[in-house]
Amino acid sequence: MKIILSMVCFASVLTAEAQRYEPTQESLKNYQAPEWYQDAKFGVWAHWGVYSVPAFGGTHAAEWYPRHMYDASNANWHYEHHKKTYGPNTEFGYKDFIPMFKAEKWEPEAWIDLAVDAGAKFYTVVAQHHDGFAMYDSEHTHWDSMEMGPKRDIVGELFEAARKKGLKTGVGNHFAFNLEYYEHMFEDGGDWAPEYQDLYGHGGEPDEWYMNRWWNRTSELVTKYSPDLYYFDWGWNRPKVKEAFDGQRERFAAFYYNHAIENGKGSVGNPGVVMNFKGRTLPAECGVHDYERGGKATVSPLVWQCDTSISKHSWSYSTKDEYWSSDELVDSLIDVVSKNGVMMLNFGPRADGTIPEEYTTRLHDIGNWLKTNGEVIYATRPFRIHGEGPTVKTSENRKQIHDHGYNYTAEDIRFTRSKDNKTLYIIALAWPESGELVVKSLRKGEFDASSIRSVSMVGGSGSNEWKQDSEGLKIKLPKPPASDYAHAFKVVCKDLVPR
Repeated sequence: MKIILSMVCFASVLTAEAQRYEPTQESLKNYQAPEWYQDAKFGVWAHWGVYSVPAFGGTHAAEWYPRHMYDASNANWHYEHHKKTYGPNTEFGYKDFIPMFKAEKWEPEAWIDLAVDAGAKFYTVVAQHHDGFAMYDSEHTHWDSMEMGPKRDIVGELFEAARKKGLKTGVGNHFAFNLEYYEHMFEDGGDWAPEYQDLYGHGGEPDEWYMNRWWNRTSELVTKYSPDLYYFDWGWNRPKVKEAFDGQRERFAAFYYNHAIENGKGSVGNPGVVMNFKGRTLPAECGVHDYERGGKATVSPLVWQCDTSISKHSWSYSTKDEYWSSDELVDSLIDVVSKNGVMMLNFGPRADGTIPEEYTTRLHDIGNWLKTNGEVIYATRPFRIHGEGPTVKTSENRKQIHDHGYNYTAEDIRFTRSKDNKTLYIIALAWPESGELVVKSLRKGEFDASSIRSVSMVGGSGSNEWKQDSEGLKIKLPKPPASDYAHAFKVVCKDLVPR
């Protein structure tokens, strides 16, 4: 009997182990993005922190002010601006902005209402940027928003407001770069002192203190807030720290996925949460690969994410910036979704918690477009091709796009399809002046038009006339268009969409 009981106990242990991820790439490759995320397609986040006080973009970006204010290079505008505006950084350092970060007009419910109105399905909080200041109630540092600055739990309050509105929640973590972020302070001078080490780091190597500090702050965001999405910036693949982080990436991913499983969000294979990472820090199959202001050229077999911003230069609020138009942002969302991607769109609030009109107007515009055309975005899946036309957006040409804009034409068309594969959506990124939309990819011999039950404009009234020939599927356009920006057509099939 004892032998039988022992065998039963041993089998139970094996079963329990099989329900957990191991901190190995082989184990982590058994991952699938959750359905809620594949259906969501669109989320928002905000870069907001102590760096929002100076709000100076200079030659780079406003959220990098803490780094550049210590760089004595003659070409560095941040350094000269700081010296002129606040005095020498040895006397007025980054830490001295913290009391000025009061968030006195911040209303988390208003932020979430804006996200809902924009059509977002998840909300991500930048919990820790490179600067080392935690935007939450941390048990591992007193350099946090609960003890200093606003004296409020920023992550906790936003998560509470988001969950009340039915949004999924995420945290952003840029903390791995903190080791090198203030390196100019240690080279050129600044206000460093031992009592500020937990904010500025120590400027040395990624030793045990540094790695424990990173792990403690990084893991407590999971245990304290149980985010549905965890976004990592690129800092942990830097040459100086890459070796120190070998194994730590896998350790965290397993920890995060197992925590989700233990809390009933999913199981091994589909833990129900999303971990974003950049570059080649992990195989793409271990989570959801993120592309900053870029993306794929064609349809990807794996779900991926594009994080981008409404502003062109800074991610946090800057008193001087340029902004993408609402039309360009809608087109970008469509392009991402057509390639099996998800967009996470950023805005930059002021230090007091208010959001500039440049951001709110565009978010409202996106939301209005989605109110009419949401069915071509939400809960869709990619067609066999992403689309057609001369304009291509990828990570490789993002600088060209940044400098010259998207410039989508009436020949730029994107596809999505309904999750049940019974409806194909054709989205024209500009309105054809000819009165006819010609979809070359659906010409005779490449698409079985006998499968079509009806063609209609999303948001329009009634069916549209159409025909197919060797040039393409030709749809007669109504007047005027139903949308201000991209224009979607719904092709309902008699059975399944032909592949």
